Amino acid sequence: MCEPTQIMMGLSIASSVSSFVGGQQQASSMADAQEDNLNAYYKQTAQKQKEINEAAASDALERRKQGMVDRAESVTAAGESGALGFTSDRLISDSLMQQGTDITILENNRKNAIKQTNNENDSARANAQSRTNDAYSNAPGLIDTGLQIGADYYSGQQTVKTGTLNKINQTYPNYS
Repeated sequence: MCEPTQIMMGLSIASSVSSFVGGQQQASSMADAQEDNLNAYYKQTAQKQKEINEAAASDALERRKQGMVDRAESVTAAGESGALGFTSDRLISDSLMQQGTDITILENNRKNAIKQTNNENDSARANAQSRTNDAYSNAPGLIDTGLQIGADYYSGQQTVKTGTLNKINQTYPNYS
């Protein structure tokens, strides 16, 4: 036959184990959700980087086309005016230099935008890891569960001991 203290001890153990398992499952679910969110963010960033690269390539192509138009206009104007030679070479060189400078600036801006998205990825990863760590640190651990069970056991034993030592003497004649 089970004594009430044994029943209470069994319930305490079951409650502690249930709390431990539930807390660990909740932390695991939180970690999985953080991983899913992070992967979705990475996909979004990859798309953003693709768009940055495409925009930079398009801008560079447009600048090259504009440079060819500028040089063609310069050569045509120089040919029509009879100023071929050093002057037309100088105009063409200047156009190529301006085009090269503009394309270099476009490329630097592209690289900086890609670096920024990589930094955003690193920040998102750190935030996700922090939230996952918080979830696991707030979940009950084995030591916590063991200490709770031990404290409940000790408390139950003390209650039994106290109840045994401090028997209540009944003074009612009908209940002896």
